[in-house]
Amino acid sequence: MKLSSVDYYLDWPVSIKLKNLRGFIIINLEQKGDLIRWSIVDIQNSIDSFGTKKLKIKAVVAN
Repeated sequence: MKLSSVDYYLDWPVSIKLKNLRGFIIINLEQKGDLIRWSIVDIQNSIDSFGTKKLKIKAVVAN
């Protein structure tokens, strides 16, 4: 098993409520491999008019 550290940037749309954010992040990160752990390191407001936010996530995945 090989562990990899991944910096992942993800758009957080307004349609995803805070209580559903964890599941949204996990679904997107599982595409990178078997998820070991993850954390949100930064949240930035996007410039677009849709009100989305940019999440910076650090994750450890197993391939």
